[in-house]
Amino acid sequence: MKILIVLTYYRPHWTGLTQYAARLAEGLAKKGHQVEVICSQHDKETALEETVNKVKIFRVPYQFRFLRSVIMLGFFGKIIPRINKNEVVLVFLPLQEIVFVSFLTKIFRKKLFLVHNGDLVLPEKGNCLNRLTEKIYYRTTSLGIKNSEGIIIHTEDYAKNSKHLSLFKDKWRVILPPFIIPEIKEKQVENFLKKYKLQGKKLIGFSGRFVEEKGVDYLLEAIPLVIKKIPEAHFVFAGEHKVNYEKFWEKIEPLIKKYQKHISLLGVLNQEEIFVFYKAIEVLVIPSRTDCFPFAQIEAMLSGTPVVCTDIPGARWAIKETGMGELVKPKDPLELTEGIVRVIKNKESYRENFSKAQRIFNDKKSILDYEKLLEA
Repeated sequence: MKILIVLTYYRPHWTGLTQYAARLAEGLAKKGHQVEVICSQHDKETALEETVNKVKIFRVPYQFRFLRSVIMLGFFGKIIPRINKNEVVLVFLPLQEIVFVSFLTKIFRKKLFLVHNGDLVLPEKGNCLNRLTEKIYYRTTSLGIKNSEGIIIHTEDYAKNSKHLSLFKDKWRVILPPFIIPEIKEKQVENFLKKYKLQGKKLIGFSGRFVEEKGVDYLLEAIPLVIKKIPEAHFVFAGEHKVNYEKFWEKIEPLIKKYQKHISLLGVLNQEEIFVFYKAIEVLVIPSRTDCFPFAQIEAMLSGTPVVCTDIPGARWAIKETGMGELVKPKDPLELTEGIVRVIKNKESYRENFSKAQRIFNDKKSILDYEKLLEA
């Protein structure tokens, strides 16, 4: 089967979405399929064309950035021959060129599937451009869904609570992303703790971008409440802190400074260190306002670490299915505190569900499910 994967960012760009796309592309290529990827050249140091793990990658230079995306004038000329050559087109949303891509698949009579990674949620206050961008996204994506064979979702829990996805129930195709977790040795954890001067502390972790929807402010507000109950607690944050398309850092910086002795900002960790991070912490916290399917949550579980997560559509699914953590009321630092303390004091009881998490999140099954869908 000849498969074209289309998305804005791909490795070495580091997000949960890009890791999902890369694991899927390489997993399909490993099974003998011809897989191509077309994406932006987000970093001028990356090659315009290269083959990585049997996946042929085409990168298109961009002219300027716009909010979370980029404008690529050369995209249209590059993608036409790629769609013509392949049998199936798989688009990872959000993609601002989705209408153009969906019409091309109709013209060339190619199968089109979309991979949904969460509704577009921009900051609520004070920006008419955000509201306009959301409206354009939903209208263009709706056209893409209508022209597709189906839209791949992580869970029905999120889809049925999405104002957008709930309109297209006949198009839903549920497939879990593939997760590949490396084996982490105790020596790696020791070196990690030493490098970041974290020895002797009970580490409470967060992994993700500092944007409004991720709810980092609620976790920061919970810090003094947790410290009262667990004095040796220390909060470690992995991920991009100062995001250029939101001004959320300015909002939370006073809290960062206020509780700085209880906080370590690790920045974006590399592909090895992020899994050492999951192994080193007592609990991972997902304090999101809204979140489709936080990959960090699953990676932590598959590393043997329990999770505290807000009880919101999509994000709550993994804990309900595995039992590897606690669900708490969203937007409530006190509830978050109680969940964190409960998990830390009873960590081993949550880890008893580790084998169940491994059965549910099986990368081989995920690739097989994709094969069956794309070949049907």
